[in-house]
Amino acid sequence: MDLSKNLPRQEIKYKVFYKDLGKLYAWLFNAKFNKNFDNRNVNSLYYDTPNLDFAADNISGNSKRIKIRTRWYSKFNENIFDSFSKENQSFNIEFKRKKNNLSDKITLSNFSFNTKNTSMERRNFINDKVYFEISKHPELLKLKIRDIIFVGYEREYYENFISSKIRLTIDKNLVCSNNQSFFNFEKSLISKNYVIVELKFYQDRFQLVKKILNNFPFRQVRSSKYLYALSNYQRFSY
Repeated sequence: MDLSKNLPRQEIKYKVFYKDLGKLYAWLFNAKFNKNFDNRNVNSLYYDTPNLDFAADNISGNSKRIKIRTRWYSKFNENIFDSFSKENQSFNIEFKRKKNNLSDKITLSNFSFNTKNTSMERRNFINDKVYFEISKHPELLKLKIRDIIFVGYEREYYENFISSKIRLTIDKNLVCSNNQSFFNFEKSLISKNYVIVELKFYQDRFQLVKKILNNFPFRQVRSSKYLYALSNYQRFSY
């Protein structure tokens, strides 16, 4: 796994209030975005240092930062490690490196459980795989990274009709759980009022995106679901 690759993709994020979703869907239609996947429930387990250095880098606006998470797709459960469906017993590990608005995501896919694994065995298995990948990078290994917080949401997927390299997602019903309640999922709703919209594209589509966004009715914001979750537990103000 090479963490020094080029950064080809750009992301723009928006916070859209539920009362304005009609405007968003109207814009999607006019801007020629079509749904390209069925909705999915996204489960993400975020990793950080004991002092939450990755979160601090984001808040301070550090132009170079890294995000580490595991991700799987299934309905939420009171115990997050029981939220794997019988059909899907696999998860991915993602290392995301950002520099300003550009990002590069390296995904290690399809780690699978034994269906008879207990919740604790699943958590240990996930973390063992993450720590093994971290061990390949001395600059990360010395940071004593660990699982910090869970974030789940329902995601809608859209793709631009003109260029499939321009994609947009809408994340709804965001919930979170800190590492003290992974096995007794006391769901904390991140917000009842808004969704997170993410526009993702490659740099060679920048001029087309600029044209598409000409009539976009919402303002770009800095937005991190990881930081929203931490702020729910008063770990950070965000």
